[in-house]
Amino acid sequence: MTNPIMRPPALGDVPPEPPVAQRRRPRHHHGLFWVAVLAALAAVAGGALITATAYLSESTPETTAVSYFHALGRGDAAGALGLGELPAGPRTYLTSQVLDAALSIAKISDVRVLSTVRHGDTAKVTLEYQLGAQQVSDAVSLVRHGRGWRLTRTAVPVHLHVVAGADRMSVAGARVPTTTVLLFPGALPLALDTANLNLRGPQVVHLDGSGEHEIQAVPSPAGTQRVDAAVLAAVQACLGGRTSRGCPPPVDQTIVPGSVRGRVTGNVEKLTKSVAPGRAGLLRISGTLTVAGTYQQLDFNNQPVRRTRTLELRIDARCYATDPAKIVWGAP
Repeated sequence: MTNPIMRPPALGDVPPEPPVAQRRRPRHHHGLFWVAVLAALAAVAGGALITATAYLSESTPETTAVSYFHALGRGDAAGALGLGELPAGPRTYLTSQVLDAALSIAKISDVRVLSTVRHGDTAKVTLEYQLGAQQVSDAVSLVRHGRGWRLTRTAVPVHLHVVAGADRMSVAGARVPTTTVLLFPGALPLALDTANLNLRGPQVVHLDGSGEHEIQAVPSPAGTQRVDAAVLAAVQACLGGRTSRGCPPPVDQTIVPGSVRGRVTGNVEKLTKSVAPGRAGLLRISGTLTVAGTYQQLDFNNQPVRRTRTLELRIDARCYATDPAKIVWGAP
């Protein structure tokens, strides 16, 4: 049996392969292509928006000034310092910890621009913000920097002069500095170690201020109540003869000291309470206090005679703000 001879097919029997350029791409490749195109367009549009936003935010001194106080308000010390120049001086207190201490006293919020004055490449923005329960006005000086603006100073050289009670005060847990230091604007980060004292007046650091602060401790309402109660208890102990630590003398010098017995009828709240000069936080109590009862008075013959009526005691006492219950009579 003879095998059939296999002939190669004629060229016309097999369709020619189309050129590469004429091949039809699979349909799913078209979808990926348009997704990539749309993503690129979105990226370009987003980049243009970000660039435009950045340009606008950097091109006004008002935006930079408000951004600075917003950074302070959220406790971002590094962010606030990055918006301008730093004056010469110790930087020990330009930390987030000290800024948090200031914000714990009074928070910065509701920052708004009041006015702007521009002269070429310089500007001064006056603004207002809420500092705790009070409204504070301040001014920010800026200079042009490229397309944006920078603060001429991001901190304030501050000198604290403590009139009384320095040992009762601290700045972020450290002793009150005796030299000029740099601080952020806002609440002065000064704390007291006793609730019996307050600081006289609101203590605010202004970015556009002089930086000179006179600090005076005064009895707080709670401290005043404790002192009143301590004085009343001490006087009543004297009038009952239950103390051996001395008593306030009568205003009338003819009354025998220590002979008065009775009760307090006057108002101890009318006595003057103040913090004595010095570091210790010593409280001084002075004035007169009315009492009713009996006492011995020297007659014309210099003989003691017992009488009964109201009289005035001279109050001159002291106690420490940290322990007002321990009353000591007489000036130190």
